[in-house]
Amino acid sequence: MAKKQTSPHPEWALKYRRPGTELRKVNDHLYHLSECRSVYDKEKKRARKISGKYLGSITEEGGFKESKARQREREIEELKASKGEVAESKDCRVGEVKELGLSKFILEEQSDTLAELKRLFPLEWTRIVALAYCRLRYQSPLRRVASDFGDSYLSVKLGDKGLSGNALSGLMHDLGCRRDTMLEYMRSKVDPDNGLIFDGTDLLSASRLMDYPQMSKTKRGGFDTEINLMWVYNTTRKLPVYYRILPGSIKDVSSFKLSLEDAGLKDGIAIIDKGFQSRSNISKLDELKIKFIMSLKRSTPGLDYSCFANRDNAGSDGFFIYQKRPIWWKRIEMEEHESYLYLDEAHRAAEAEDYMRRVADPDNEEYTLEGYRKKSLQFGTLALLSTAGKSAEDTYLDYKTRGDVEQAIDAFKNILDADHSCMQDEKSLEAWMFVNLIALQWYYDLSHRLHEAKQENKFAPMDIVRALSRCRVVKVDYQWQSAEVMKKDRQLLDATGLHITPNQGVL
Repeated sequence: MAKKQTSPHPEWALKYRRPGTELRKVNDHLYHLSECRSVYDKEKKRARKISGKYLGSITEEGGFKESKARQREREIEELKASKGEVAESKDCRVGEVKELGLSKFILEEQSDTLAELKRLFPLEWTRIVALAYCRLRYQSPLRRVASDFGDSYLSVKLGDKGLSGNALSGLMHDLGCRRDTMLEYMRSKVDPDNGLIFDGTDLLSASRLMDYPQMSKTKRGGFDTEINLMWVYNTTRKLPVYYRILPGSIKDVSSFKLSLEDAGLKDGIAIIDKGFQSRSNISKLDELKIKFIMSLKRSTPGLDYSCFANRDNAGSDGFFIYQKRPIWWKRIEMEEHESYLYLDEAHRAAEAEDYMRRVADPDNEEYTLEGYRKKSLQFGTLALLSTAGKSAEDTYLDYKTRGDVEQAIDAFKNILDADHSCMQDEKSLEAWMFVNLIALQWYYDLSHRLHEAKQENKFAPMDIVRALSRCRVVKVDYQWQSAEVMKKDRQLLDATGLHITPNQGVL
């Protein structure tokens, strides 16, 4: 009678083996489960086993633990099977509490953005929204997105599949390969009939796997490996609408021309700071037929400040009111271009006072009374070279909007904590920038609401984000209901038109 064959593997491991899989012993307490299949070997005239993907590990105490790679694949398969449709989560526990306010702001106030993302990225849009939400609320790195997003009511409405660190790493690379689709989204926000301002900044990166980071002089001073970013800012909508990534060593004004075309713009004004001032850059901008406004250094040869020497400013050509202050101006010609010289007397007084304080300080030997007399006429002045063909007042106002662009860049770097990048390849960096652009647009929507409510001197946009995040929703008797809102938060939200009222019933 033939002996019954016994398996070399213990029963606690065998019970997880299925057809098309194999067990591999690691030690007496650990086994690995992998896919396998058989193929016929024509040379050996017999079947040959081929091992496939690793599925997970098995222990007697813990049972089967699925591999992270397989978890990611399964999540992606489920997302693809859903064809981008979302369904409200049904597995929430009774008594569970989630953030409501910021989620409601995104679902309702940013519905146009969500619809555009769904149209352009039908399989990925929910995860793009989740990433942008986490960047705005927490400035989350990829590894924390799943847990941070799980606290939101958005996770109930949109689902939370495919948010593991591994799954998001794959998403970032795949999404970064679709710059054309991301560009279509950006162009949908660009309005060529409104004012558009170009500006650039740098982004630190130490990745050795990309060509973008290059050793260059940063805007902070000194040298570091950095990436350059070109931004377009819509001055009417107060919104950043476009970005373009450039190698860190490219600081040439020719990048403006290609960025204009890439953004789908036929017109726009490049606002350029004095760091780009040179005859070669001015000639190149003229050659490329790019309209620009360039601030000039006060020490530029040919600038004559004597028109503002008298207290009555009789040498000026006129004045206008800016933020309740008179701004005197004089039309001049610099570098064969129309230019304007401005005087803000309030700033002149402030600069003079600051300089004299330094003269009186014995530790500041470089500040002297003689130096004060040489520079006093320059205090409070601004010289702008312009090819935009605008009046003195409009040229000044356009240049001052550069402050809005700089605020957008500061928000990108400081509020979203994006002054450096840990992305290791160009595609992932592209996607990371796209997600941050969406978060920045939501941030500026809140900023605009503060401005309209005349609350911008009391509160910052992140104050609204925190107030919204404190508005919670609770599951009671298997139904979601909004919780009470603190009085100070309700007052701020009501003032900005974001009404999150308590006890408003089932959501």
